[in-house]
Amino acid sequence: MSLVEAAIAVNRFGFGARPGQLDTLADNPWDWLRAQIRQPAAPAGDLPLTRAGLDILIAVQKAPDEESRKPHQEEARALRDRDRVAHVQSAVASDTPFRERLVKFWTNHFTVSYAQSYVVPFGGAYENEAIRPYATGRFRDLLGAVVKHPAMLFYLDNARSVGPNSKGGKQAGLGLNENLGRELMELHTLGVDGGYTQADVRALAMILTGWTPGRAKDPPGTVFAFRPGGHEPGPKTFLGRTYRDSGQAEGEVALDVLAAHPSTARHIATRLVRHFIADDPPKPAVDRLAKTFLDTGGDLAAVSEALIDSPEAWWPVRRKFKSPLDFVVSTARGFDLGDVGPAAVNWTRRLGQQIYNAPSPQGWPDRESDWLAPELVMERMEWSYQVIPRLVADQSPLPFVEALLGPTLSEQTKGVLRGAPSQREGMALALLSPEFQRR
Repeated sequence: MSLVEAAIAVNRFGFGARPGQLDTLADNPWDWLRAQIRQPAAPAGDLPLTRAGLDILIAVQKAPDEESRKPHQEEARALRDRDRVAHVQSAVASDTPFRERLVKFWTNHFTVSYAQSYVVPFGGAYENEAIRPYATGRFRDLLGAVVKHPAMLFYLDNARSVGPNSKGGKQAGLGLNENLGRELMELHTLGVDGGYTQADVRALAMILTGWTPGRAKDPPGTVFAFRPGGHEPGPKTFLGRTYRDSGQAEGEVALDVLAAHPSTARHIATRLVRHFIADDPPKPAVDRLAKTFLDTGGDLAAVSEALIDSPEAWWPVRRKFKSPLDFVVSTARGFDLGDVGPAAVNWTRRLGQQIYNAPSPQGWPDRESDWLAPELVMERMEWSYQVIPRLVADQSPLPFVEALLGPTLSEQTKGVLRGAPSQREGMALALLSPEFQRR
């Protein structure tokens, strides 16, 4: 039995232990993790949530005046609030927390944000229908689902990107928007040092012209549409390859190339290792994951297994500082809470992380230095002291945290908890301990 490995499995790969969970996993935490990434994926392809969000957006746009728009806008805001709660609740309640962490990782990797108003009806739909079914599938399938989703097409402005020489561009005087082409390479695939140029950014933007969300004039239920009238005509040269004028097929081939590129393998491997192991990703682990990515054609289940098999992932020292979402979710799981409701969304916002509102297309930061600003640390302290009376009546601090962290709890922290002046302060100190603050 190894309680140390069990503690690492639930805290580093998941969202924190529930009471008594370490004992049940001690025999073989590795099989517990593997089983989560080889289970059947959620259904994909029907997109009911996405269609519902798009219907709301179309209704807003078709409304003749402000008064007529209000009910639809309220419906969109209700979806936003519901989806934020569901985002947190899915992590708190998950019995497959490694898989759920992968879903959250990819949601952040392919960030969209409510800062772009057209995204408001789509937060939960995007995560559940463009990310969740593909989180342990083929990277190319995930990439395609993301790029064609209305949330991404709106967020990175491809919905209004038109080829300057296209029929639509000439008639309406509209122009090219390079945001999706740029972020697709810089953030989502090749990485900032992935070997592309500004000319490649522009070429990819040209290739993706005509890729838009469904509109009111489309057949009911249309989520993604290719519009030839907005597509830039003529050949394009992208990453050293010339693409003949072939409409949507140009974009599909470009995504094939990006998904299979060695720079993409290294970028994805680096991001995964940074998220799960250390802010400064160990090179052997990155090499191992990148090789698996290339050898398997971007099989994310195989890449996730390579992560589990990396010895660096099992270092006993906790090297990852918890984000506000991690902190709130691990606290809720530690207290074995059920339905956390809107309160948990407010908690994460207070601690510096508003759900589905990442500050830029880079997503939420994944390094300790980004979450250690003095004002954010002070909020964690105040929150820990204020929330404890609402969650616990007579828990003893040391047994509580030992049940969640096992032998990874240091003697120094044990001494601090034994000497706490009150039960309330002891519980707050348990949440603020270096071991609980890291995973």
